[in-house]
Amino acid sequence: MHLDLLPPPQRIKWLNGFASSKTTRQITASVGRLETGAYRVNIQPDGTTLTAADAVGLFYAEQTLAQIDKQYPDARPCLEILDWPAFPVRGFYHDVTRGKVPTLKTLMELAETCARYKINHLELYIEHTYAYKNHPEVWAGADPLTADDIRTLDARCAELHIDLVPSFSTFGHFYTWIHHKFPELNELERDVSPDPFCWWDRMMHYTLDCQNPRSIALVREIIQEVRPLFRSKYFNVCCDETFDLGKGRNKALASTVGNGRLYVDFLKNILLAVHEAGAMPLFWGDIIGHYPELLNELPKDAIALDWDYSAALKDTKCELIAKAERPFYICPGISGWNGWLPDYSTAQKNITRFARKGKLQGASGLLNTDWGDYGHINTLGPSLPGIIIGASAAWHPTSATLVPTKLFPILSRTVLGDKSGTLLGLLAEFASAKKATWQMFCWCHQPRSLDFPASWFESDSGLPGGLFKHTAREHRAALAKMLSLETPIRQLLDQCKPQDPLILEEIAIGILGLEVLEEYHLIHFRKTGKTKIDGPTPAATAVRLRNLEQRLSAVWLARNKPSEYYRIKDVLLAAACQFESQI
Repeated sequence: MHLDLLPPPQRIKWLNGFASSKTTRQITASVGRLETGAYRVNIQPDGTTLTAADAVGLFYAEQTLAQIDKQYPDARPCLEILDWPAFPVRGFYHDVTRGKVPTLKTLMELAETCARYKINHLELYIEHTYAYKNHPEVWAGADPLTADDIRTLDARCAELHIDLVPSFSTFGHFYTWIHHKFPELNELERDVSPDPFCWWDRMMHYTLDCQNPRSIALVREIIQEVRPLFRSKYFNVCCDETFDLGKGRNKALASTVGNGRLYVDFLKNILLAVHEAGAMPLFWGDIIGHYPELLNELPKDAIALDWDYSAALKDTKCELIAKAERPFYICPGISGWNGWLPDYSTAQKNITRFARKGKLQGASGLLNTDWGDYGHINTLGPSLPGIIIGASAAWHPTSATLVPTKLFPILSRTVLGDKSGTLLGLLAEFASAKKATWQMFCWCHQPRSLDFPASWFESDSGLPGGLFKHTAREHRAALAKMLSLETPIRQLLDQCKPQDPLILEEIAIGILGLEVLEEYHLIHFRKTGKTKIDGPTPAATAVRLRNLEQRLSAVWLARNKPSEYYRIKDVLLAAACQFESQI
């Protein structure tokens, strides 16, 4: 007898036989566990009993039973499951601001997917992609989410026992606000409003001037406008990556009191604004992690979000936060950003190791992240395995099921519709082979930021030095590895029958995108005379770039508003035109 259950249950006991009927009864009663959401599934020959102490537990029992029925449609195997979550908060964090704004239909489907895997916390990351009443200049051309979108999604999340939590930038990552409307609130002293758009600036700049009273007034206005749209008692103010802090208008003050003092004093004002709006604050913990002595100045209910996306957990601050006895969530990631396919191997290591570490350190939640760096080329479908890995690790971090040899086959069968169970493992191997980066591709075809150091670019070719970080032989080996895996992957894709067929095209686009990036780097090696290794011609790669753009456009519009797809299109076609001019 075999079952693919995700998240893996805490305890399962196999009994003899099958249920003679699919009669199901639900009982509200103790199951011997105190955790919210704990439940028991008891399948006996005369029928099935679902038991839980609350509606949440009964809902989760139904999700488990639905997975059993899908795998045993004719008769349920007799068994008993006693199950409960390891983390009270099991979240997914989705970037909807760096180029891609999902349709309401996509967001509703995402919420239903989260609920199916017992995720109870959902955040949408927003900088400028909400239709603020008084600031149309900020969201113009971005196809933003509206108040009605959020209210509708929030109502559906409530039905699914999901806490939809607002997450808005309020300190760093204020690029669009500063660029389009408030250049005087920039920590940097120059007026950036005439600067051409580039993704690097939007990711790395700009930070609010923390000493300008109008900065906190604007933050307070944002919080007060959007807070009533959400039922949640929480509000994520972000406050991460304040890269410019103390480098411009407040440089002199920073040299006197220190960047930590600048950061914490403004953060305290933001957290006060959250309290004034009747919510409890969450904030990213990367900056405060450098100043743990200041943690105790923050309100006791402020939850630090400790993020680390590495397989080796090299950046986590959770020990420092735990030592200060502050509440915190651990925040791994699906490793899909800035790439055409997620790095599933890194994601599995990062998520499962962080979950176990966070549980030991006393984290009260796990918030799994999916960012959209450099225009958000990573499509949603291939992210689903990473989302489910996060849900599984948050529910049962010590489960033996979470090792790749067991987890990847289950995900292949349940998510990708691959009966062989081998597809995700091949995709993980394919994605791990990559050497080329989308970031360097973009640096070649977007206007150069005025904040780029000249040393980052070659003086003779004008190309970014990072384009040549790896050798031509390494890129050639990466491409050869990908091409060797492409045929078996495509054969499996032809046989797969996932519930959402669009995921197959999204995977195919990811394969094409990664291969094209390797080709792109190789062509530039030859063009600059750094190698004579044979490789694809500019003409052939130009055709593949145009094909990539055409296919990506169709997939994008199937799940998202047009939003800022035009920026991706411009970059891809600029590269194609460049190569065509060399024919």
